[in-house]
Amino acid sequence: MKPVDPIESSLTHHPPQSPNDYFDIIWRRRGTILGIFLGVLALTALITVRTEPVYEASATLMAEPGAQSDILSGAKAPGWLGLSSPRVANHVELLKSRSLAREVVSLLDTASLKALRTSHAGTEAELPALVQNSATVRPVRETDIVQVRTSATTPELAAALANAYVEAYRVYNLEQSRTDVTAIRRFIEDQLRVVGARLDSSERHLQDFKQRNRLVDLDAETRALITQQSDLAVVYHQARTESQGLAAELTHVQGRISREGPGVGSKLEDISSPLVANLKASLDQLEVEKANLFIQGFDEQTGRIQNLTRQIHDVRQQLATESRNLVDQQSFLDPVSGLKALYQSQLTLQADLAATRAREGVLSGAMTDYNAALSRLPGAEREFARLSRDVETDRRVHSLLSERYEEARIQEVGRTPAVRTVDRAHGARKTRPDVPANAVLGLVLGLALALGVTLGIEYFDTSVHSPRDLERHGLSVLACIPALARTGDRRVVARSPGDSVTSHLVSRDESSSAGAEAFRMLRTSIRFAGLDRPLRTIVVTSPGPSEGKSTVAVNLAMVLAQAGHRTLLLDADLRRPVLHSVFHRRKKPGFTDMVLLGSTGTETISPTGTDLLWCLPSGTIPPSPADVLNSAATEKLLTRFAAEYDFVVIDSPPVLVAADTAIVSARADATVMVVRAGKTAAEAIEHARQTLNRSGARITGFVVNGLKHSGRYGRDYYYYKYGYTREPGPSPRPLAADPPSQSPTAPEPLTTA
Repeated sequence: MKPVDPIESSLTHHPPQSPNDYFDIIWRRRGTILGIFLGVLALTALITVRTEPVYEASATLMAEPGAQSDILSGAKAPGWLGLSSPRVANHVELLKSRSLAREVVSLLDTASLKALRTSHAGTEAELPALVQNSATVRPVRETDIVQVRTSATTPELAAALANAYVEAYRVYNLEQSRTDVTAIRRFIEDQLRVVGARLDSSERHLQDFKQRNRLVDLDAETRALITQQSDLAVVYHQARTESQGLAAELTHVQGRISREGPGVGSKLEDISSPLVANLKASLDQLEVEKANLFIQGFDEQTGRIQNLTRQIHDVRQQLATESRNLVDQQSFLDPVSGLKALYQSQLTLQADLAATRAREGVLSGAMTDYNAALSRLPGAEREFARLSRDVETDRRVHSLLSERYEEARIQEVGRTPAVRTVDRAHGARKTRPDVPANAVLGLVLGLALALGVTLGIEYFDTSVHSPRDLERHGLSVLACIPALARTGDRRVVARSPGDSVTSHLVSRDESSSAGAEAFRMLRTSIRFAGLDRPLRTIVVTSPGPSEGKSTVAVNLAMVLAQAGHRTLLLDADLRRPVLHSVFHRRKKPGFTDMVLLGSTGTETISPTGTDLLWCLPSGTIPPSPADVLNSAATEKLLTRFAAEYDFVVIDSPPVLVAADTAIVSARADATVMVVRAGKTAAEAIEHARQTLNRSGARITGFVVNGLKHSGRYGRDYYYYKYGYTREPGPSPRPLAADPPSQSPTAPEPLTTA
């Protein structure tokens, strides 16, 4: 296995590139994912349990516009106080209004009102707003049906609100649909009282005059004149009454336009059309011709008058159509607001009022001529004729108004609302809390949040987690050491109060474990790496502290010795030495004593209890470890060890902590860098690699330490458990304890789990 090329690309944090990378992230951080997921589910369950129940009931209405009649004239209406067919959007807006909500409150029974006050804790003034907020109104698409949905804390209250809504709106709409007929009935009723009083007065005056002047009847000529004048007076009063009704209706419509469209009235006055103007003129002319025929003595059944009546009706229909087209062309009128229908009614009413007044004017002139004819009679006869005419006229007008009044009453009673209840609310369904929806939302949100947080943590986590993180950058991975369990032979040695270290000699005490097998794989990788050049001196280091380099160095030396190689384990960590604690030997004399004082190997190098494995502790700690390691004596001593032993395994300080490792690595045949999975950052590895490359060290490869077994078949192929029989050889000898006076000090922790 070739060493790492110094010019290779820098090691940086690399995002996941394949589905397997994401699977590894999910499995590695399954605890975080599960915790967040369960936390979101618990929060969802808590919110669901604490959510106040809400029930929803629904009822439906259908818009049914009806026709309206002009009661005074007996023909189809030009629209007296009535509008075109109501739009569904108008019904929706009216159902949402605060005024209707007040009517709903007035229709609720005592139990429902009490439940409403209890559930919302509102005052009497706030109840309409509460009812309004509880209702949702929406039209059913492509139909004239409107659906009203109400929500409440009890199913009974929800159903009561929905039914009260449809009933209140039905009553309201019925009142609105009767507005025009009721207004006309009241107008006729007022006229009846006036005409009735006038008739009584006329009859009384006529009777008194007859008694005073002893007159019984008029002559035939005068009677004919009075009959003609009476017929004309009836027509005149009818025209006058009709014009008064049209004027009242026009005032009502203009008032609604001012209220519903402030500022639109001035724009409407500027709208004109030559065709509409011509139709108005034609209507006026036809009404005048009809009035002249009445003056000439023709009655309603005459063919000429009936022909004019049909022409007047046709012109009115054309006028209504052209008025509607003219209004539809105005872009500033909202089609939903009803202003178009109101303005169309205004145009039609203005044309009808002008025509009726023209007819009234012609009839008024004829009445003046008849009065002049009567004035030429003798005094007593003239007064008798006038009183007789007034009585006859008042009787006929009163009869006509009575007939129209009865028609108005019949139409008022027969009017139906423009909406019909399709379905009333029968029960309610629970809408909140929606347990299935909340469960699905909790599952989706919990999973999304857990994965999002995990990927976010992974994005900002620059540490190495698996061998692939190194291999994808071309770095050689010699072996992967699993997280060692705290079992087997453990010796705790105190360095200072409250401080301790645990040594794992898995290669000796747990030889059939996955950890021991991993160290044997490391041994094999190093032997293959030395095919082109013998690797006798091996430095084991790491980018930072507490990454398990000393454990790797100890177990690497042990498996080399178990393979029959004379191996020396040298503690070159002159800042925090630890190997003397592992094998319970004295720290000095040791390596530094051999370098500085020329001590012999007999005094410093000691057996470890494993055949072919010897240990050289650090020795006396010098003031400047780098100067000691950089001396010629150190180089000479390492050359001597390489000649006497098959392998020399050197435990050195972390690369980024001291300059010692760069010095030792430059004089060794191979350097093995230990990184801890989930702890060592990619930037630290790159910095350490560049430091060693600058010193001329040969980085043979990397050891990934502390890998946790994922349980995913086929991915973590580095350390599956496999049957293993201990290599032949003598059993390890018990380790002799250090004398109490020579207790080791300050060893580095060797725990890897």
